Amino acid sequence: MRRIKHFVSFIKENEEKEEYSFEELSPEAQSNALDELRDINIEYSDWHEPIIEDFESDMNENGLSDIEVSYSGFYSQGDGASFTGQVYDNKTFMKKCLDLKDDEWLDMGDEEKPEDEGSRLRADLLDLGFDSREKLTPDNFSISIIRDSSRYSHENTISGNVIIEDVPESIENEFPHDLDEYAAKLEEMVTKWARSTSKDLYRKLERYYENLRSDEEVKETIIGNDYKFDKDGNFK
Repeated sequence: MRRIKHFVSFIKENEEKEEYSFEELSPEAQSNALDELRDINIEYSDWHEPIIEDFESDMNENGLSDIEVSYSGFYSQGDGASFTGQVYDNKTFMKKCLDLKDDEWLDMGDEEKPEDEGSRLRADLLDLGFDSREKLTPDNFSISIIRDSSRYSHENTISGNVIIEDVPESIENEFPHDLDEYAAKLEEMVTKWARSTSKDLYRKLERYYENLRSDEEVKETIIGNDYKFDKDGNFK
């Protein structure tokens, strides 16, 4: 009889238990707990910081500074990400981001015009007919990513901005229209790169967001913080 008494006491004690750890819950109650706390890892406004910090670091390595990221998400029309910034290292940016590999923008060689976009831009300058050795270099360009609209945050709200400055007089005086056209072509390249990069950034943010809301990540946070629930999995 004594054993039975102890067993009955054990049952009664557990029936009266008010708090349960996640591991003590039934599978159905665990599922309920996960759903209730689905957004626990993204309820703070800085959840995106690891992705943004990595992005800013990558942009710095590509020669850009003063990076400002804007995004909205997820799953609504008009959602997206974009960024603005200033190119501080033209040579690195032109080489790594725009695939313009020559240090000097006027190659006086006799090679045929290549078919890649960057080389075609350099070849366009050859058509200006320079006989002198005065050339445009990366230092003659001021390049930035600017915001065209503040209504949304998607990639189509930004564009490249290019200013050609400190141009040798022999070039500026004889070929001003050609230089304007060249700046416009370079802006087009910068815009294309910036928008493509913004789309990649948005996809990374979206994947990270979804991962933080996954069963595995939510469960890890619950257990790590020793959260308690009632027997049905409701957070206490």
